[in-house]
Amino acid sequence: MQTSQMDCGPAALKCLLEGFGIRAGYGRLREACQTGIDGTSIDAMETVANQLGLVAEQIMIPADHIFLPESRSLPAIVVVRLPNGMTHFVVIWRRHGNLLQVMDASVGRRWVRAAHFASEIYSHTMAVPALDWRQFAGSDEFQGTLRRRLLRLRISTNDAQRLSDAALEDPGWHGLAALDASTRAVSALVRAGAIRAGRECFRLVRQFCQNPTAIPRQYWCVAAVPNSNPAESDEQLFFRGAVLVRVSGKNPARSADHQLGPELHAALTEPPIRPAREVLRYLRASGTAAIVALASATAVAAGSVVLEAVLFRALFDISSELRVAGQRMGAVAALIAFSCAVWLLEFSILSAIVRLGRQLENRLRTAFLAKIPLLGDRYFQSRLSSDMAERSHATHRVRQLPLLVRQLLSAGFKLFATAAALIWLEPSAWPLILLIVASALAPPFAAQSILAERDLRVRSHAAALTRFYLDAMLGVLAIRAHGAERSVRREHDRLLGEWGSAALLLQKAVVKLEALQGIAMFGFVAWLLLSNAFQAADIGRMLLVVYWALNLPVLGQEIAGIARRYPYYRNLTVRVLEPLGAPEEQHSSDSHQQVQVGQQAPRIQFRNVSVTVSGHTILEDINLDIEAATHVAIVGPSGAGKSSLAGVLLGWLKPSSGDVLVDGSKLDPEALRASTAWVDPAVHIWNRSLLSNVCYGSQADSFEAADAIETALLRNVVETLPGGLQTALGEGGGLVSGGEGQRVRFARALLRRDARLVILDEPFRGLDREKRRESLSRARQAWKNATLVCITHDIEETKQFDRVIVVENGTVVADGDPKALSLRKNSRYADLLRAERETRSRLWSGNMWRRVRVQSGRILEQTCEPAREQELQSEVA
Repeated sequence: MQTSQMDCGPAALKCLLEGFGIRAGYGRLREACQTGIDGTSIDAMETVANQLGLVAEQIMIPADHIFLPESRSLPAIVVVRLPNGMTHFVVIWRRHGNLLQVMDASVGRRWVRAAHFASEIYSHTMAVPALDWRQFAGSDEFQGTLRRRLLRLRISTNDAQRLSDAALEDPGWHGLAALDASTRAVSALVRAGAIRAGRECFRLVRQFCQNPTAIPRQYWCVAAVPNSNPAESDEQLFFRGAVLVRVSGKNPARSADHQLGPELHAALTEPPIRPAREVLRYLRASGTAAIVALASATAVAAGSVVLEAVLFRALFDISSELRVAGQRMGAVAALIAFSCAVWLLEFSILSAIVRLGRQLENRLRTAFLAKIPLLGDRYFQSRLSSDMAERSHATHRVRQLPLLVRQLLSAGFKLFATAAALIWLEPSAWPLILLIVASALAPPFAAQSILAERDLRVRSHAAALTRFYLDAMLGVLAIRAHGAERSVRREHDRLLGEWGSAALLLQKAVVKLEALQGIAMFGFVAWLLLSNAFQAADIGRMLLVVYWALNLPVLGQEIAGIARRYPYYRNLTVRVLEPLGAPEEQHSSDSHQQVQVGQQAPRIQFRNVSVTVSGHTILEDINLDIEAATHVAIVGPSGAGKSSLAGVLLGWLKPSSGDVLVDGSKLDPEALRASTAWVDPAVHIWNRSLLSNVCYGSQADSFEAADAIETALLRNVVETLPGGLQTALGEGGGLVSGGEGQRVRFARALLRRDARLVILDEPFRGLDREKRRESLSRARQAWKNATLVCITHDIEETKQFDRVIVVENGTVVADGDPKALSLRKNSRYADLLRAERETRSRLWSGNMWRRVRVQSGRILEQTCEPAREQELQSEVA
């Protein structure tokens, strides 16, 4: 099941691989699709499927050919169109009669009629050479499929062959295209009831082939490209059909794993998560002896229940065998003492089990929190924040696992002990008793795969609803501002409907299971009680047999209830354990030592560095050499790759080729981050006080914090806040303005006075020009001995830097001294500088604007008289 809409590619690929017995880690496939592979590209799906051991081929055929066996199209990944217009990948595994077995990662496995699914298929149109299409139409696959369609119209085999031969005699594309369109048009008439299948269809198809212009346009799968000369050899056709990646089997000559990329190699070699084994490993930390003792105590407690029934049965004989009142009172007291001992044993077991559950939860939470900082940024890029939050939140449910196991063991021990007692009482009825036990155990465990699948489907839809609620709450202002309430409501209705349908399917399976088990068990019990084996038995023995026999279905239903809950806890445990088994970010020991020893500003070198994300190259062949203690400005249009350069240094992005060197050693992002100050609008502001946010991540004292606040121009902000330094800033800094939030981030970075590398990515966004200039000057002064990289759109301010780098389309187009670049002809930097000046002088300084200033909580409007060029201020509010 996919986690987000962008995961349909790796989810479909995972499904297809598992169908052919090739196990691949879904998490690693998702990470691969976030880096070197485009998980939304059908071309990438074909390439990866072949690399991972399948014989896959991307084809385009008419949509109505997919479901026919002659086309040899299945199984395949098919592109479909969702109701919202987006495209989506699904796997059509096999056709059974009129039903298709569709593996849809958004809703799970579903059975759908072929005619209905045909309306979901995405119709793609592309230009192809006429000669290539003629060769494809004359192939055995196309001809076999075409003959099958003709036979479905009850056209005789000889007539169908004559039609096909006549179309093949045409050396061009028109004959076969006309026969294909004619067959499709006549089939539509038969489905609509306009004509009957048979001889009439043959005559109509032949007439259409003789007069192709009578065939409506929608039935043609090819059409001539306008302005294409039919007499030329390179004539082009518009071909409309379905796009799919079909798989014909496994490739025994697949390339070795070491020739794969690191992400795909990890996907194949990742060991499967075994939740039972992992939970047992965590439980062993409490002591193996304690677990064995609990299991033994559970068995004793289960056996004591059977013994209790025997003792209570003995009460009927006490009156005849114990004639003294004191003896009777002693017997009753002994029975009460035995019951109290059993109760104390149960209480002790339950207390130990609850304690074991708490310990398991604590160990899992500790492991989860310890693992999160060790995971690379790539792991989080391939997973939703809401999904990770739900995993952490759901950990408290894991504490119920020991209690669930204890209930299963107790019910199982009681079932077997009761069955053994019944066989001891009535040896001749042992086949019926064993049938009762089998009917109690077989259905719940036989239905585990069905229950697990449907439970996972319910959980996946519930997770999608949770993400929807989170996104809706975060974007409530934008939703209301754009009037998108109805659109959001429709999407919510769709998600809620899918969740409700999945839950209903799960409950139907549960009800059917319980009904089957109940009918079988009570039927065998009735057979047992009505058999001849008990006709000569005494009344006391008969009552005991009836009591135990009727207790077996109760125990069977208890086991069924536990088995029904097992898939839920298994899926839950797998989701909690999945991050714990993820590979950690790799580090270089040389770089760690370098940070500990060297305290000088680093020299940074990019050597032929390229970066690929989701199959798209965002940085290409970057060669840079930034000397130590140099202040460098990086400029360029939005989306050029400026922030990606910083992302490489911070470790968010990994080079797909080339090397990044820091002081001559290979980059270790964690080591470099330990001595880096970073200011970016993406740096998080916590829902804590201003002082806590400024001091976050440092051991600064009050004097250093005050100096940082003063340098970051935060004094006026502190004076206006109701609680001063102790004012909470809200989640993400929601209670302060964007410019004030940037100054908080700047002050936090200033406390890293010993930073060797400083990265400023749009550091003063939201501030006016004068404050941006002053803040940048203070930043350069504070880190004058560090290597400083500043990414900015203020081209004018970069003239004061030691060096400026211009990035466009992922490449460096200009690099050097800003003054020299500004004077050079045909310099891209000079063009950007000139464009900024013209924009400021002609556009922003013009008189066509109505100027409104917000100052000290008031809105002031400025008016300008062109004749006098004098500003008059009038207070609006």
